[in-house]
Amino acid sequence: MEDITHQQRQAFKRIELIAQWEGRLNTHHLTESLGITRQSASKLINEYKAFCQDNLAYSNQQKCYEPTDTFSLRFSSGLLDDYIAINSDVVDAHLSEIPTQAGILRLGSGHSTPAASVVRPIIQAIKNRQRLDIGYASITSPDFEERIISPHTLIHDGHRWHTRAWCEKNNDFRDFVLTRIRDVFNREGPAEQGREQDTGWNTWVDFSIEPDPRLKPALRSIVALDYGMQPNADGTLQRHYRVRAALLIYWLQQLRVDRYRERPEAQQIILSPHSQRELELWLPR
Repeated sequence: MEDITHQQRQAFKRIELIAQWEGRLNTHHLTESLGITRQSASKLINEYKAFCQDNLAYSNQQKCYEPTDTFSLRFSSGLLDDYIAINSDVVDAHLSEIPTQAGILRLGSGHSTPAASVVRPIIQAIKNRQRLDIGYASITSPDFEERIISPHTLIHDGHRWHTRAWCEKNNDFRDFVLTRIRDVFNREGPAEQGREQDTGWNTWVDFSIEPDPRLKPALRSIVALDYGMQPNADGTLQRHYRVRAALLIYWLQQLRVDRYRERPEAQQIILSPHSQRELELWLPR
């Protein structure tokens, strides 16, 4: 590949990820994230276009660059996780295995990566606070049906990608699995409900975990090390969490305390008894 600087390579990677997942690119994307001037951002875009002449086309109507039909990745992986990583501190991987030069192997999710054609309009709807008409299937409704949603956040639960959105069919905020969205048909105007109205999102709940009391004391001490538990006032080993109520079930699934197992060695940890009572309002029925 032609000789380019590290700064250019990082900027070109960002340009590709934004173009792929948002479907549009302007200098503001780079000035804000890279802390550079508009002139420097414009120069980087032009340099990228010189390397990848057929990837971006300027839209006079939208006043931005858009990916062409022949858009192809040259400087980035194209993973949704990498797009999320340039917008936050969260990095997860969807590859089955990710080796590193340090001899470390990290397992990723076995689930499918959602299509860019689905994620792109959802990201735009989140940014612009819009309603979307989508085709969606679920376990309870396996036939794809149209839903009008107003998405406000993308969520990765450790395994799959969701969007948190107001659902006009259910008249409530719900999580929609991105890989179960077959089509995004149209924008339906401004969102009528947003993050500010999402009670589950804006409510924080506290819970604690502790070693399964059926385990012998020595085994409980080992489990406590795994989870960074500390003894409370009565000596019980616990770790405390504070999470959004809307995301509670994902935390419990990650910790594997969403169901009770017969063997204590399989269970290892449980929700503290007081937590079970306090969380009941927010658990699925």
